[in-house]
Amino acid sequence: MQKIYSIIGFAQKAGKVSSGVMAAKSSIIRRKASLLIMSNDIAANTRESLVSLSEKQGVPFIFLGNKYELGTCIGKAYRVAVTINDKKMAETIMKALPRMGDEAKSMGVFKWPK
Repeated sequence: MQKIYSIIGFAQKAGKVSSGVMAAKSSIIRRKASLLIMSNDIAANTRESLVSLSEKQGVPFIFLGNKYELGTCIGKAYRVAVTINDKKMAETIMKALPRMGDEAKSMGVFKWPK
């Protein structure tokens, strides 16, 4: 988990992260997002709207940790949704997920679109 949080932090420092629900939606709609990351404790309505939007636009998504951990890794308060706007960093995060084993399965990881 810590490796993924570090990669998200590097992406934030590089300016390749949109954090927050509205910023994530905007990033997905404008086709900037390469990966959507949502916390496990996100509200049901928000989850449904983000998931349907990302499926419509073909953006893969994962569920990771809680909103405080997700916010802390990007240097903010709490955040329930962030997007990674860099293809290589998104691929690095997706490659790190299978190494997590059972944790990745419980997160609801979805297959990278081809």
